[in-house]
Order: sequence, then C-alpha cells, then structure tokens
Amino acid sequence: MIAQILLADDNPDITELLGDYLSHQGHHLITVADGYQLAQKAAEHRPHLIITDIQMPGAYGSSAYQVLQKDPNTKSIPVIFISAHPYEKLKSILPQDPRTRFLHKPIDLKELDALIAELLPLGGYCP
Repeated sequence: MIAQILLADDNPDITELLGDYLSHQGHHLITVADGYQLAQKAAEHRPHLIITDIQMPGAYGSSAYQVLQKDPNTKSIPVIFISAHPYEKLKSILPQDPRTRFLHKPIDLKELDALIAELLPLGGYCP
C-alpha cells in the first residue's frame, strides 16, 4: 500500500524518524511543523492520511482537525493523532470519529502500520 501522507509535528526528530520510516515503506510524505500549515497543506494537497501531533505551535492538531472538518474537500481524510500525553488526559479534546485514531509516543511502528492499513484498506496513492 502506498499513500500520500501529511505528517505534522513540531519536533524535528519525530518528523525525521517517521518521515524516513514512512518513505521507506513507499509512502509519499508532506511534512509541516504546526497546525496552521497542517490545515493549509491538507487543503492544498488533499492527502490520503494525516498523522499529527496534538500540541504544536500555530494551532493544535485537534484545532486544525476542526478546520478540516468544515471543508468538504478535507473532511473525509483519516487522521492519526499522536502525543506523549496519555489518551485519558487528551480524550476530551480528541474527536470521536471513526476516521480518527490515537497513538502514544514513543510510536510503535508496527502499530502505526496497522492503523494505516485499517484507515486506508484500499491503499491510497497510485504513482
């Protein structure tokens, strides 16, 4: 499966690690460092999947998600939220949507692969 994935995280180490891993898996990556760029690039590129940190400068990933939900071109894009904070602490700000998932940092790459396959059962990008 190959998909176009938008990766949003303000930590360059996370972006590099996940970016290298996902690129090695054959995915096409777009990376941004804040929630404002996340909403902008999602509207511009309409990726198959978004992986976003929750707490970032500019706008939180959860706030950018709300912007994406108002745009008919981006509201159906699946989102994997990532954070070092436990799910229980963030549960109140995370959307309860069948197209969203949560992964705790440090990220288990096998779990990430499983979530990508679950959210994109038919793949995504055709070169």
